[in-house]
Amino acid sequence: MINLTNLNRQHELIKAEIGFIESAIKKGSSTSINTAEAALHISKLAGLLKIHLIEEDKFLYPDLLDSKDEEIQLIASQYIREMGDLANTYSEYKSSYNVGSKITAKLDIFVQDTKNMMEALKKRIKKEDDELYHLIKIKNM
Repeated sequence: MINLTNLNRQHELIKAEIGFIESAIKKGSSTSINTAEAALHISKLAGLLKIHLIEEDKFLYPDLLDSKDEEIQLIASQYIREMGDLANTYSEYKSSYNVGSKITAKLDIFVQDTKNMMEALKKRIKKEDDELYHLIKIKNM
């Protein structure tokens, strides 16, 4: 049986970082953003995502792809493709804003990019929680 406990815990940590980053850009005007702190949390989130993806790649998706259930196999393949795209997008985002001076140089663009990126990550986590992990539970995998 697939143990989702650690993956769920990782989702909570990722959501906490997303919440911190979102609150940092909501503090009023873009000039009030602590860019060094925002960059630190963007990098911290990158680390959490990396650990989460490694765990999914090593322990979750191989079991799902080897399942005799074709629905599970199909969904796992779809999620792998989607996450690869999102991981690449986050990597580019992190590279653009991993230090405060990069954020300061493009502050207004940073705010919009951050809103878009955090929303994409939240949607992905919700999709995993509500669809994939739920399916794993109901199929007693």
